[in-house]
Amino acid sequence: MKKLNPIVQMLKWKTRLLSHDEIIQILSAIGTIEHNPFTLTELTEKLPESISRNESKRRSVSTFLSNLVELGYLIKPSERKWLKTAATLSVYLSPLLIELNDLEKHSVQSEKKEKKVIQLEDRK
Repeated sequence: MKKLNPIVQMLKWKTRLLSHDEIIQILSAIGTIEHNPFTLTELTEKLPESISRNESKRRSVSTFLSNLVELGYLIKPSERKWLKTAATLSVYLSPLLIELNDLEKHSVQSEKKEKKVIQLEDRK
């Protein structure tokens, strides 16, 4: 059985009608768009007919694009257009994952320092 990508799984949480593979297809289509900004119509032209011809799934694609705006990968300069902030989502997420790693390390180290200070105060 094929192992599902956990990042794609998280992206899928708010779009119940789209499958794991459809999320990947949408991300791939966004990545192939060379001009910015782009419209939903331009994006759906790059998607399989199973998505582009299904009205419910088209709405889910729009919701998914809104989710990508919340993450910061896309910007919505006007009502019907989206603008990429990076060539692909993976390029956008790479520095954020490094930053997350630093946050996780820093958080653990500061807790350890606080415990030592408390222990020294209790000994007095």
